[in-house]
Amino acid sequence: MTDVFTPRQANRMRLSAALLLPPALLALAILIVVAGAPLLWPLLIGAAGWLAALILRQPVALLASRKLSKERTATVVGWFSGPAEELVRLVLVLLAVHTVQDAAWFGYGWATIEILVVAVNILAMASLLTKDDPKSREARELLAAQGVPLDQHPVWALVERVSAIALHLGFTLMLFASPWLVLVTLPAHSLINMMAVTFSKKHIALTELGLAVAGAVALTVGILLV
Repeated sequence: MTDVFTPRQANRMRLSAALLLPPALLALAILIVVAGAPLLWPLLIGAAGWLAALILRQPVALLASRKLSKERTATVVGWFSGPAEELVRLVLVLLAVHTVQDAAWFGYGWATIEILVVAVNILAMASLLTKDDPKSREARELLAAQGVPLDQHPVWALVERVSAIALHLGFTLMLFASPWLVLVTLPAHSLINMMAVTFSKKHIALTELGLAVAGAVALTVGILLV
C-alpha cells in the first residue's frame, strides 16, 4: 500500500506543478521571435485537439478497467495514447493548418493545454495524497501501479515539459510537411509514453534523457521538413 504523503512531500508536488509553466513561457517567447505574433485560431484548435484526444482515451480506459488489472489497464491506455493523439492531430492539421506559422502555434496550443491540465491534476493529487481515506488510498495505489513517480524532485517536471513541448511541436510540423508521417509519429508517440511510464519510477534521469533526445529529434526533423 502506498504511504500517506507528508506536507513536505505535497509541497514538492505543488512546486512541480509551478515548474511546468516556465517551459511554456520560454517556448512562447521563442515562437514569437521565430514565427511572429501568436495566431489565436491555430492555437485554440491545437488546444481543442489535445482535449479531444484525452476524451477519446476515456472509453478505452473504462473498458479496460472492467476486464483487466490496474497495471494492465495502464498499459492499454499507454499504448492507445499514440493513436488517440496522432490521429486527432493529423485530422486537425489537414483541416485547419495552412502555413508553417499555423503549425507552430497549433503545436504550441496542443502542448500548452496539456501543461495546464497536468498542473491542475498535480495540485489535486498533492491534496489527495495527504489523506488516508479509502478513496485516497485507492488513488495512490493506482498511480503507483501506473508507474507515476509521486515523489520525484520538482526539477524533473520542468525538464519533462521542455521535452514534451519539443515533441508536440516537432510532430505537428512533421504532419504538416507530410500527412504520411503519421506512420512514424503514431507508433513513436506510444513508444515514448510507454518508455516514460515503465522507467521513470526507477530511472528518472535516464528516462528524462531519453525524452529529451526524442523531443530534440522530433523538433529537428519537423523544422528541416518544413
